[in-house]
Amino acid sequence: MSAATYISGVSAAVSIGAASLSWRTARGAKTSDAYKLAEQLYDRLTVGETATARSALEFYRRAGTRGAKETREVLDAYFALLWCFSGVRVGRRHLVEQRRINNTGPAVEFLDEEIRWHVEEWVNRWEELRGLIQRHIRPLDDHHSLEDFCKLSDEVLGFRQQVQNLREQMADEKKQWQSAVGT
Repeated sequence: MSAATYISGVSAAVSIGAASLSWRTARGAKTSDAYKLAEQLYDRLTVGETATARSALEFYRRAGTRGAKETREVLDAYFALLWCFSGVRVGRRHLVEQRRINNTGPAVEFLDEEIRWHVEEWVNRWEELRGLIQRHIRPLDDHHSLEDFCKLSDEVLGFRQQVQNLREQMADEKKQWQSAVGT
């Protein structure tokens, strides 16, 4: 083997090693970023305005009497929590889509473990809460955001009858709205 061939081979091996190291370093940074995003999504669901919204909704749900005034006052909290779940789903989908390229699978599993209880608790409450609000506010234009919540539940928890019930209610409401406007 000539010296030039030997040097070319060593150079190629060093180049491949450097490229491999760069790829691993970049992938490690992406994994770290994925965990940071998962933590931010969890925080978004559990602190600040969302915590205030959750408390308001829970007090409303447990109240002995609820009038139209109390229902209007809790409506912002209702949508704030739905939109928070929707935002968590968007971030989760971002992580899932990068699973193969950037090794975000462990961060998705971490996020799912952290939010599972919260999603399940609200799956168990939402049908009742929504029914209480609809006693005073009709139509309740929440289908798009509520469907996002249902999809997040499907992705994190799997099938839940309560989610199926919500979807059936939305389908019935859509039929009623369409027949009311003649479409």
